Amino acid sequence: MARKPTSLIPRTHRELCEIAERWLLGSQRCRVAIAEPNCIVTDEHPDAIGFSGEKSVLVEAKTSLNDFRADLKKPFRVNPQEGMCDYRYYICEPGVIIENDLPERWGLLHVLPGGKVKKIRPSARFHAVNRAEEIKLLAACIYLKKPLKIR
Repeated sequence: MARKPTSLIPRTHRELCEIAERWLLGSQRCRVAIAEPNCIVTDEHPDAIGFSGEKSVLVEAKTSLNDFRADLKKPFRVNPQEGMCDYRYYICEPGVIIENDLPERWGLLHVLPGGKVKKIRPSARFHAVNRAEEIKLLAACIYLKKPLKIR
């Protein structure tokens, strides 16, 4: 697949995060979802994260290939057991990240015109997950009254 941008006006990082949040609440049936939690209590700062009774799902929004490549160097990407969530995805517009770029177990979501999300590759479950970081992040969001979307 060629790396050719598919839209004349690329989506912003914030727009991708909001789309990811809606996807978490909808397609992933998460009961709670947060776009850009930005809580400084954790080392990992997910762009969107969702929780349901049996799973947690992380989504990283990428607007460029360089941003994606920089993300791969983070400690919790190099050592996936230090990362948050049972399922992990990258979300971008088509042409930014292709399936062959992905680390093992990661899924890929493309945002199509109109904000529709197409799952290019599903995430495999990560069995070693940093639950303590997830709990710290969720607790900090509640404490800071960060807007949580609850379904």
